[in-house]
Amino acid sequence: MDFLMKTKARYRHGGTPEFDLRRLNLPDKRVLDFSVNINPLGLPMIVREKWPEFFLAIKNYPSIHGDGVARYYEGKFGIPSRNFLAGNGSTEMIYLVPRVFRFGHVLIVTPSYHDYERASLLSGTRVERYPLSPEEKFSSPGLDRLVQALKNVDAMWMGRPNNPTGMLVPKELVLELAGMFPQKWFIIDEAFIQFVDRWEEQSLLLEDPRPNILIIHSLTKFYALAGLRLGGVAGSVGAISRLRQAKEPWTVNGVAEKIAPLLLACAGYEQEARSLVAKEYKKIFQKLELMDGITPFPSTANFLLCQWYKTKDLDDLMRHLLSRGVYIRDCQNFPGLEEGFFRVGFRAPRENDLLLSLLSSI
Repeated sequence: MDFLMKTKARYRHGGTPEFDLRRLNLPDKRVLDFSVNINPLGLPMIVREKWPEFFLAIKNYPSIHGDGVARYYEGKFGIPSRNFLAGNGSTEMIYLVPRVFRFGHVLIVTPSYHDYERASLLSGTRVERYPLSPEEKFSSPGLDRLVQALKNVDAMWMGRPNNPTGMLVPKELVLELAGMFPQKWFIIDEAFIQFVDRWEEQSLLLEDPRPNILIIHSLTKFYALAGLRLGGVAGSVGAISRLRQAKEPWTVNGVAEKIAPLLLACAGYEQEARSLVAKEYKKIFQKLELMDGITPFPSTANFLLCQWYKTKDLDDLMRHLLSRGVYIRDCQNFPGLEEGFFRVGFRAPRENDLLLSLLSSI
């Protein structure tokens, strides 16, 4: 708990421009927020068109277990309801899993989403970090190194793609590790997997369930529904049954439950989003590579991790951008990213061009 109190003061999620405006003594203003990683297309059209109908869902109780969300996962990934548990976004599942399974010692590939560590610590679990290296461009660790790291732990957390690095550990590597260590748990977060080119070939959601793999997933990032909070966890029948027995009822609201099945009709939107992200990634990465004082790192997702070294203080860049109405994610509170690291989530092309122009002008 002492560790949690210490990290609470220094860790913040993205999407908080007002905090940095106050911290840097800048006046409040509306900003273009590049600190969040949601689909640059915005809401799918079907959600916009049917929004008035969703008011009817407010009056009545939703299903206890979020059946509408489960229907999406069965239709999209072929996951039967007995192998899936819906929740109030993927973060609810991140906290539920260690609370139920009570791991003694977990390994976390870092830098990564802070709540893997926080959820583990809150459940009384000892945490060990496996740090990725900027010198190796935060690339995927090899099999031999992970085998050594796994020997003395009960479980491993891993983002695929990882946030904030955008690194994607190959699916085959995860499956091989799970087969080598059948008594250990592998908790894989695929919140950003649908942004990946040819994602069907890489997602564990489309694999037959393994007894020791849990796949956490979110609908809020890819469909730009962050305010609704919907997602879930997939796994073996036994594992999902344990989680279902411990989970609180009615955590999926009625509006989210009505919207989720409609997303099955968004194939055109999905392909347009992946094409846009691929195009913008290529443009942004290439231009950042040519800029003095900034190093971008390869990514498979809809965001880029970068390092600022033009001055010794990232606040110089933060102040320059915020004073001109643009906000990026300060990543210096991620373990291993203390030296000038920041992240940008892709937005519409013109907005991305504005960011690039401001980055080149400092």
